[in-house]
Amino acid sequence: MAELGVANLTWNLVYGCLSLFSGMASTALAAFLARDRQNRGARQLLFMLAASGIWSAGYGLELLCPDMDVKLWWVRIEYIGAASLGVLLFHFSLMVTNRTGRLPGGFSGKLLNGLWVVPAVVVVSGFTNDWHHLLWTDVWLVVKPGIQALQFDRGPVFWLHVVFSYLLIFLSFALLLKALPAYRGTRRSQILIMLAGIAVPWVANCLYVADLPGLSHIDLSPLAFMATSLMFALGLFRYHLLHLLPLVHEAVMEGLDDPVIVMDMDDYVVEVNRSGTACLGLDSTRFKSVHASTLFPGLYAVVKQSRSCLPMVFQATMNMDGKRLRDWRVRVAPLWAKKGRQSGWLVFLRDTTDRKRTETALRHARNYVKSIINSMPSVIIGVDRSGIVTQWNDGAFHMTGIAEQRARGRALEALVPQLYPYLPDLDKAMESRRVQHRKKQTLVLNTESYDAHPVVVNILIFPVLSDATPGAVIRVDDISEQTRIDEVMVQSEKMMSVGGLAAGMAHEINNPLAGMIQNVQLIRNRLSKPLPANLRVAEKYGIHLERLGHYMEERRLFHLMDQTVGIGMRAAKIVENMLSFSRRSNSAKSSHSLPELVDATLCLLENDYNLRKNYDFNAVDIQRSGWNSQPLVRCAESEIQQVLFNILKNGTEAMALAPKGPPKFHIRYFTENDMACVEIRDNGPGIPEPVRKRIFEPFFTTKPVGTGTGLGLSVSYFIVTENHNGVLSVDSLPGRGTAFTIKLPMKG
Repeated sequence: MAELGVANLTWNLVYGCLSLFSGMASTALAAFLARDRQNRGARQLLFMLAASGIWSAGYGLELLCPDMDVKLWWVRIEYIGAASLGVLLFHFSLMVTNRTGRLPGGFSGKLLNGLWVVPAVVVVSGFTNDWHHLLWTDVWLVVKPGIQALQFDRGPVFWLHVVFSYLLIFLSFALLLKALPAYRGTRRSQILIMLAGIAVPWVANCLYVADLPGLSHIDLSPLAFMATSLMFALGLFRYHLLHLLPLVHEAVMEGLDDPVIVMDMDDYVVEVNRSGTACLGLDSTRFKSVHASTLFPGLYAVVKQSRSCLPMVFQATMNMDGKRLRDWRVRVAPLWAKKGRQSGWLVFLRDTTDRKRTETALRHARNYVKSIINSMPSVIIGVDRSGIVTQWNDGAFHMTGIAEQRARGRALEALVPQLYPYLPDLDKAMESRRVQHRKKQTLVLNTESYDAHPVVVNILIFPVLSDATPGAVIRVDDISEQTRIDEVMVQSEKMMSVGGLAAGMAHEINNPLAGMIQNVQLIRNRLSKPLPANLRVAEKYGIHLERLGHYMEERRLFHLMDQTVGIGMRAAKIVENMLSFSRRSNSAKSSHSLPELVDATLCLLENDYNLRKNYDFNAVDIQRSGWNSQPLVRCAESEIQQVLFNILKNGTEAMALAPKGPPKFHIRYFTENDMACVEIRDNGPGIPEPVRKRIFEPFFTTKPVGTGTGLGLSVSYFIVTENHNGVLSVDSLPGRGTAFTIKLPMKG
C-alpha cells in the first residue's frame, strides 16, 4: 500500500505540476499581451489565455490536493476558465478575420454579448451543484496505479456546456480556415499558429470527454494548453502576432501591382510579392532561399551590374515572362539593418511598356497637330484666360520675328503691343463664346526687322470651348497680297469702263482738233508765204504782204500761231493715247528677247531730247542680273518698248526730283510659272500708299499741270494686261524705292 501511495502521489505530482506550469505560462502570456491590448484582437486573446491559465492552474491544484472537498473546490474554479474559452475564442476569431458585425444569421454586438449566458449558467451551476446536481449528479475518488483522480457522473448542464463550447470552437476553426487562402507570408503563418493552438487542446478535451480506456481519469486539455501557450509565444515573438507593422508590411507588399523582390547579401531570394511571382512565373512556395541567378538570370544580371550603395533607378528592356520584350523601370536600393550594416537588396520593378507606347502615341499626335498648325500660313496664337501665350506657330514667328521659346508664357500685350487694341475682342470672345472678326486691319507686326512694313490682315478670335482650360485662339491672316490683287482687279474693271468712254471722247475730240490745227496752219501760210493767190488778194486791197509779215513777226503773231499748233499736236497725241488705251492693239507679234528690248529702250532714253535737257540719264547706274538665261517671248515690240520707256522715264524723273544717293536702276530678269519677267527697281523716294493704289488710273498724275497727261502708266498697264495677257505690278515703300514688274507669257 505504501508503494502504491507513493506511485499515485508521484504521478499526481507530475501531472499537477505540468498543468500548474501550463496555467502559469498562459497567465504570463496574458500579462505580456496587456501592453498591446489596444491592438485588434489583443484583448480577446488576453482573456482567452487568462481563461486557459485558470483552467490549467485549477486542474493542476486539483491533482496536487489530496482532500476530496478541496479537489471539488478547484473543479468549480476550473469551470470559470473552461466555460469562458469558447466564447472568447469565437470573439477572437471574428476580430482577426474582420468579420465582426457580419455574422451569419444577423448577429450583432449585443447578440454576441448574449453568448455569455451559457458560460454564466455553467459557472453558477458549478458553485450551486450541491443543491440541484445539474452539472454532475455524483462524484467519487478513483485510486488506481499511477493516478488518483475524481470521477463524475455528468449532468445536463455539463453536456450543454460541451455542445455549446465545441460548436463555438468549430465555428472559430472554420473562420480561420476559410481566411487562410487569402493570406500569404507572415499573415498566413499567424493564422496557421492560431489554428494549431486551437486544435491541440480541442483534440485533447475530446479524448477526455469520450471516456476512452486509459484516458477516462485524466484530462489532457490543461497540458495541451501548454503546447498552445508555446505556439502563441512563437507567434508573438517571431511573427509579431497581433502587431500592426508585419500586417502592414504584408498588405503593402501584396497590395502593390508592381513586382518587388527582396534578396540577402548573398543574392539569395528572401521574399517576392504576389505580382512578382506572377510576373516572373515563380512558384510562391519554392522561391525562398534560392539564388537570384537561378530564378531570374536576365534580371539578376542587370541588377548586379547597376546596383551600388545608393538607390539606383534605370530603364531596361527585358523578357520577364518568356514571351516578349517589355520596358521596365528598375529601382535597386540597399536594405540597412541596425548600426548601419547592410542586410540585403530591395528590387522594385515597374512595367513602363504601355506608358511608353502611350507617351509615344501622344508625342506623335502632338507633333502631328503642331506640324499642321505650323504648316498653316496664318498666324496662330493661343492664350489662356489671363492673356498668357500658350501656343505660337511658325506663322507667328515669320510675321513678328519672335521665336516660340521666347513667346510662350508671356503676356500677349507685352509681346505684341500692336494687338493691344484687340484685347477687348479677346475678352468678349471668351465671355460670349462667339467668334470675333476684324477685317482689313493695317498693322506693323515685325517691328524688330529692318524691313518692317505695314501689312493688311484679317483677325479672327476663336474661344476655346473648354471649362477645364478656358482661353482663346487668335488667327491673323495676311491679306496684303490679296488686297493688292483686289485693287488691281478693281483697277482693271475701272480701266475697262473708262476705255469705252475714252474711245468716244477721242473720236469726238479728234475731228474738231484736226480742223483747228489745219486752219491755224492755213492762216499762217496765207499771211507769211508769197503765194500767187496771197499776192493777188493783197494787191486787190492795197496790202503790202511783206510789210504785213514784218508786222506779224514783230508782234509775235506767227509765234503764237506756232504755239497754237504745238498745243494742238500735243492734244492730238493725248487723243492718240486715249485711242490706244481703248482698243486692243492689232500690231503683229513676234519672238523677242526682253533684255534686248530693254537695251533698245535704254538707247532711246539716252537720245530723248526732253530727258537729256532736264535730266542727266547718262549719270544713272544700270545694273543687270539674270539676263543670260532669259527665254524669248511673243510680243508687239513697239508696245512693250513703250511700256519700258514710260517706266524708266518715270523712274529717272523721280530719282532726280528727290535723290536718295546716286541714281540707280537694278534690272532683274527671271521666269515664273511659264512667264518671262523683268523687274525694274530704282532707288528713288518711293511711292506713298494712297498714290500706289491709283497709279494705273487714267489721267491720274502727280506731276505739275502741263507736264504729265496721267495716261503713260495706264496705257502701259492696258498694253501688258489686255494686249499681251500679262501682269504689270508695282511694289514700293516710301523712302525705299520703287519696283515695277512686267510678266509676259512665253507662249504668247
